[in-house]
Amino acid sequence: MFIISFTYAIQSFITFQANTEQLIESVALKNESIAINIIQTFDLNLDKRINDFKSLEKNKDIRQILKLSNEEFSTIPELDEFMEERAFSYENFNRHLPFLTQVVEKKHQNELINIINGYEQRYEFNSLDEFLITNAYGANLVTISGKADYIQLDQDWWHKTKSNGLYVGDIEYVEKYSDYFIPIGISISDENQKFIGSVYILIKLKDLILEFVNTSDLLKEQNKSAFLLDKNGRIIYSDGLVFDQDLTISYKKEFNQLSGYFVGSDDYADSVIAFAKTEDSDTSGMNWIVVIEQKKSDIIADISDSRDSIILPSVIGISITIIIGIIITLFVSRPLRKLAHLSSEIAKGNFDVKAKKTKIHEIGTISDSFNEMTQSLKKLVQTEKELAEARIRMRNERLTALGEFSASMAHDMKNPLAILKTSLDVIKIKFKGHDEKIDKLLSNMDIGISRMSHQIKDVLDYVRITPVNITDVNLNKIIKYAIESLEVPKNVSIKLPVKDITIKCDVKKMEIVLINLILNAIQAIGKNTGEITINSKDMNNHYEIEIQNTGEPITDSLLEKIFEPLFTTKYQGTGLGLSTCKNIIEQHGGTISAQNNPTTFRIIFPKKIKDN
Repeated sequence: MFIISFTYAIQSFITFQANTEQLIESVALKNESIAINIIQTFDLNLDKRINDFKSLEKNKDIRQILKLSNEEFSTIPELDEFMEERAFSYENFNRHLPFLTQVVEKKHQNELINIINGYEQRYEFNSLDEFLITNAYGANLVTISGKADYIQLDQDWWHKTKSNGLYVGDIEYVEKYSDYFIPIGISISDENQKFIGSVYILIKLKDLILEFVNTSDLLKEQNKSAFLLDKNGRIIYSDGLVFDQDLTISYKKEFNQLSGYFVGSDDYADSVIAFAKTEDSDTSGMNWIVVIEQKKSDIIADISDSRDSIILPSVIGISITIIIGIIITLFVSRPLRKLAHLSSEIAKGNFDVKAKKTKIHEIGTISDSFNEMTQSLKKLVQTEKELAEARIRMRNERLTALGEFSASMAHDMKNPLAILKTSLDVIKIKFKGHDEKIDKLLSNMDIGISRMSHQIKDVLDYVRITPVNITDVNLNKIIKYAIESLEVPKNVSIKLPVKDITIKCDVKKMEIVLINLILNAIQAIGKNTGEITINSKDMNNHYEIEIQNTGEPITDSLLEKIFEPLFTTKYQGTGLGLSTCKNIIEQHGGTISAQNNPTTFRIIFPKKIKDN
């Protein structure tokens, strides 16, 4: 009896240990989800701040003021000496800067302050500890807040901002404010992408991590410790801001992926550690890490008494041992396995799962906490989804309004443009060949009118969505029509498909697609000698058309954006050509994509197309 009871006690103990590991894994997955949520919220907040500041770059008034300031500075003799004097005292009148010029500079300062004041209510710029704007010479035109120096040319942030367009610095202690800050620099460029100035902002570290601090306090109530680390494993926050104490985490080498959990070693052997790192974003240069530690003893504290109660009754008799074993199997193992399974489901993004009630108090407590966590995560995801949908709706409404305005404007410009074209043709007939300069002017006017006509056509093609008229048509015939409507330079050769096929499509719309793609290929080749190759395939259920060119490849980072409305890298482009192509192909029920090596645009659309 003793041997049997002992055997059952050992078996029960082993079963309990296995279930304990499952419980630890479940809690670790929960902590990992919390860490991921914290770091994602932090990234979104900081990215939003940076994007808000970037909006200043597009402000035409700020650009104009910076241009005027740069022009004033370009006329100042002995500029270095002048800036040194201004740095000594903003109020100095000196021989290098005439009185009239000083008045203009003061006017720039006042105008900048008025513009920034208009942004304060929308973007909360007034909460910043230091906010200044410089011109292209590193001169601080205006300090919106704080007490910055006049000369920024000698600052590391200014040079990195000018070179890279964006500067996000490490945490630094600013003596004059007696606090820790994150410095951010954003360049301002003109329409030709020429550097004309910069914006510098100091965000207080305490304000930036405020939400993390609040979450940390909540986790503390659950016997969990939360840490915020920098990229070197140095602790930024641990039950208070401790960045100035040079404390580090010894297990930083374990952070070899974006998120995860592990059981600690050495001084942390009794701890389960979950972590999450910053994903790719504007803040990726910081690589901050959120760590959540929890003692194993705290995780299994509620069920430790059950473990002790299993061993003692087992020595009394086989009957009690068998009964306890059955109870543990039915009321502990299954709920814990279900909790571990539900944790895996949550990790996959399924928040509709729910832990069932159990008669065991400890497991019931865990199940209730589990269900509360699931509901909280579900609400959080739903909130993020609603925010994303709201942004999409706002974007679509803006594009719709822009499209209606652009269509109206483009339509109103067609008739005057046609009159100009006709008048120019008459002038060319009468005066062409009489004077070389007049011929050159007439040619430039002709090119300008053609460019405007092409851009108006782009706008109308994009906003004028009409039903498709499907007919059988020879593909090579459409390609030839498209080529004939373009001016193909002598340095560009075009190879038609070897095998001609008949396709079902809307002829006019497909001609617009081919004109845009062939024109883009010609522009990519430029003045170099190049070749455009068009291939076609008649597959079982669909057609494939490929247009390759030997011109400059598309930057990899731009491949996903080229089909977005108004996105263009061309100085004279509208950003609607490829977006129009995408709309037309999708009307045919197909897809269009692009790739490099060589630059290739691939169109795939089904053979059976419904008129719409």
